[in-house]
Amino acid sequence: MSDELDKALLRELMVNARAPLTEIARKLNVARTTLSERLEKLEESGVIKGYRLDLDPRKLGYKYTAFVLVKAKRGELKGVKPGQEALAEKIVEDCRSRRGLPWVEEVHIITGEYDLLLKLWAREWDELTNFLIRYMPSHADVTQTHTMLVLKTVYDDPRPYNL
Repeated sequence: MSDELDKALLRELMVNARAPLTEIARKLNVARTTLSERLEKLEESGVIKGYRLDLDPRKLGYKYTAFVLVKAKRGELKGVKPGQEALAEKIVEDCRSRRGLPWVEEVHIITGEYDLLLKLWAREWDELTNFLIRYMPSHADVTQTHTMLVLKTVYDDPRPYNL
């Protein structure tokens, strides 16, 4: 990132990515064309990966949030990708394509005792139950899981705090 103007532009876009550039330019006291050029450079360089909707899963009917830690057999999966990555992609693909499984919002390959960390949303208790006691044990590469249910989210803000 080049300078403070880029950071200010990104901060404004994090608050409202749909804000007109003319409005942001007025707020930052710079020319709209300058911001347009900066925005294009930030997109081309990959600093801005895309523009997404920020949905509230609960308003879409998802009642339950869970984090699932997964231990996988190491070196067992064959292929181009590491076993943990292939397993993570398979879980996401299955949850997207099969009814009765939760929505996987995030999957991370992690250090420590476990290999994967999943963030799941379930509309019904049965989706989570089915995922944990039927779907996950069906994977020969999964050796253990540990599930944590979210009781209450106190803070959730995906915006970087240090821009």
